[in-house]
Formats: sequence, structure tokens, C-alpha cells
Amino acid sequence: MTYNNSDVHLCSWPYYLRDLANFESIRNVAQAGAGTTHIFNSIINEVEYNKKISPEDTQIIVMWSGLTRTDTISTQDITTPWHNLVSASYNESTMNDKSNQLSTYHFNDQFATLSLFNGPKGKTPMADLCRAYKRHVSTDATIYESMLKIKSLKGYLDNKGFNSIFTIMYDPGEDLKIIDKTIDELDDIPYLLEFATEQKLLEGGVGHPTPDGYLRWTREHLIPYLIK
Repeated sequence: MTYNNSDVHLCSWPYYLRDLANFESIRNVAQAGAGTTHIFNSIINEVEYNKKISPEDTQIIVMWSGLTRTDTISTQDITTPWHNLVSASYNESTMNDKSNQLSTYHFNDQFATLSLFNGPKGKTPMADLCRAYKRHVSTDATIYESMLKIKSLKGYLDNKGFNSIFTIMYDPGEDLKIIDKTIDELDDIPYLLEFATEQKLLEGGVGHPTPDGYLRWTREHLIPYLIK
């Protein structure tokens, strides 16, 4: 569940894991810019309605994102134009020549994840909605909700009999201090973003690991943890 650096090649950690650890296939339900609610909703949707997934032959690995990010579910006539607009604005602001489009997770033929981004630009109704939501729902409340969803998803997967691993992109310590809570459900794996920063393997301008950053973290930390 992570940003992919290329619009041509699959070069994020799920695909490196598939190739290096000999997984037969992967089902990646990531959505660019999405947060805890999207991850929570999409995984439960897959477990409940994807007939190809079963506890006997599925390993679930969750890379949690920013605890202050906000998502909900809406109809695709709302989600698609909004995410396309945000993509165009992002590509323009970063002078990105890849014309990246935000991936959108579809729950079915009608519903998809709608991201309520932090700091949206412009004066569109959706941008206004994002700003209004952030004004009325405090950052600490969003962090608290994220914490509860991480704990709830772990319990849900355990109850369903799935083996799951939970990691997170960055050290959540400062966010959790705000609400005076901990998340014991996270596995003891070095944080991807901190690893990439220490190794000077960050993509310029976007703050995500380079392909080598994803590859090395997968090889040096994720796979050894899986084997252990």
C-alpha cells in the first residue's frame, strides 16, 4: 500500500516482495494519498467479498499511512473527477512530466474511496468540503480515530483467521503523544521512511523512497521479519 515511483514499472515494496519472496500473486489495494480509513475499508472489503482470498493461502501486510489523513466512501462520479483534478494540480506544482494519476480503489461498480486531502488548492466544491471538514474535525480527533481503526482491523483479521503484519510508513510517536495512546498492534519492523531517509534513498520533490529504497527495505527488513 504505497506510492509507486513510475508510471511504467511496478517498483514499490509489494511487487519487490512478490518477486523476492516467491509469492504467487499480490492484491494491492493502495490508493495514493489515502489514509487509515481507506486502508481499513479496502481490506475488509477484500476479505468479505473477494472470493480469491482465504486465510489458508493469504498473507496480509498493511503499510499504514499518515494518521491525520482522511477518507470516506462516495460514488465514482464524485471520486474520479476529484482525484483527476488533484493529480493535475500535483503534476503542475512539482513539474512532474510523468502525468501521474491518483489511483482510486473501487469497492464495486458504484463506490470508491474519496480522499479529503489536507491543504487542497483551488475553490472547487470538493476543495471547499476538504477545508470545511478539517475546520470541524480536529487533528487529534483524526489521530484518535486512526488509532482505533488500526486496533479494530487487527482484531477483525485475527477473528477471521488471517495472518497479518502491520507496519507504518513513519514513526507515529509524535502523533500518538497528542492523544496519549500507543498502538501495540504494529509489528517491530523499521519504519520505511526513516530507513530511506537514513540511507539517502528519498525521491526528490515527493518525499517518498526511491525504487532502491523500497527494494532495500523489503530485502533487509520486511522479508527477514516474515521469515522469522
